[in-house]
Amino acid sequence: MRHWAIDAGGSSTTVLLDDGTKWKHESVNAASVGTLEADRRLSELLRAIAQLGPTTGWLATATVGGDAPHREVDRLTHIAEISGLAGTLVISGDVLPLLLAAPLRNRGVAVVCGTGSGFLASDGVSPPISVGGCEYLGSDEGSAFALGLAGLRAAVRASDGRGPATALELTLAENTHCTVRELARRLAAEPFPKAAVAALAGAVCRCWLTGDAVASEIVAVAITDLLDGVRAARDAANLTTQWSATLNGGVFRGCPEFAEALADKIVRELGADNPPSIIDDPPKTVLAALREHPRELPAVLADRWAWHRSMEGTAT
Repeated sequence: MRHWAIDAGGSSTTVLLDDGTKWKHESVNAASVGTLEADRRLSELLRAIAQLGPTTGWLATATVGGDAPHREVDRLTHIAEISGLAGTLVISGDVLPLLLAAPLRNRGVAVVCGTGSGFLASDGVSPPISVGGCEYLGSDEGSAFALGLAGLRAAVRASDGRGPATALELTLAENTHCTVRELARRLAAEPFPKAAVAALAGAVCRCWLTGDAVASEIVAVAITDLLDGVRAARDAANLTTQWSATLNGGVFRGCPEFAEALADKIVRELGADNPPSIIDDPPKTVLAALREHPRELPAVLADRWAWHRSMEGTAT
């Protein structure tokens, strides 16, 4: 039976088939694009997978958390059913496979810093501990959204004299072809601005790397927030010795210097045994976790972190 994996983040979605075929699509995250559009996009992807016949797949999505997730799991299961998917479907949050697959293999802290942020940790014995991951109103500190929002606000303050001058004002204006005041109003009028705000993070990181003081302060706050998340996850999972972390997300891959700064602090200040590794291919990691844990997930994770569904392949 063929295997596949979907890594569904806040800004984009990637499907990886076991023959190496990769499909890249827009986000299927309802908080980013709305429920109706998210459902339509996911159904389209699953219909394409259903054409392969019975398969085993893992849908790892940022929309599923460890706290009361059953409504979301039921929604995703319904979409899979009406899409004609047949075989076995595993549904979980997007951080879990990073914890289960190499190099952590269920011991350490998995860190995600993309559109949003979140942390998942385990000592290899007890069920995982989740920190953050409550969307951009409740958490997402240190994420691309947090960086972008802080950068936009700093640029607006600079433009009207309420804050220090910063290269962010000109950089954001050049990137978006409008003034930062216009940009702020335009984004506020969008029904789902999360991904668009997160897209501003790259400009913040570039200004940081060129020595802009305001951008440097924003990045310092973001790294501190992420370090606090790792610390909380480490302590909650009782990781006192022999642990490390993995870093995954568009902020780390888009700005290696940001990842290196956080990795250095995780070793020096939190006592990780090895420098954290950066996940360069998230769907590949999801697929690896699926192959390494095909039958163990329900027992190991106590039906709170991953759900198996047997799909009968109903007609579309």
